[in-house]
Amino acid sequence: MDPITHVEKQVEFALNDLVSRGALQQQNRMDITTLLNPHGESYVLTEANDKDIYHAVMDAMGACETMDKNGGDDVDEDGPVKPCLNWQDVLIAVSTIIQYVANINDPHAHKVESLLGSLTRLLCIDESRLMRDTVLIDFFTLT
Repeated sequence: MDPITHVEKQVEFALNDLVSRGALQQQNRMDITTLLNPHGESYVLTEANDKDIYHAVMDAMGACETMDKNGGDDVDEDGPVKPCLNWQDVLIAVSTIIQYVANINDPHAHKVESLLGSLTRLLCIDESRLMRDTVLIDFFTLT
């Protein structure tokens, strides 16, 4: 037996089993061909001839060449870059969220509170690793 035919029969048996259990309605079933090639996505490329393909490629190349004249590609590369938040800003946001969530009696809220507490701890550990040791005389100038 052909392996593809065998698999198709197995899918048919599984679908029939779902219908018999009431998990699938008969009118909602579709065959393998329809499942793999939905109506809206199945179109034949043979309808396009070489002339159509040539014009589509040339139009795309022309659009790329005149992109600056036409306003670019909607990506503002020259605009100001928004800086990343530093760890203090993140801790302030986390603290605000924890204060809000602390008053909600819901398992999801408790999980969010726990995760944000873990994030706070990880941020503090990462920042403490970046610190360098100092001594008292580092803060005074010798004259």
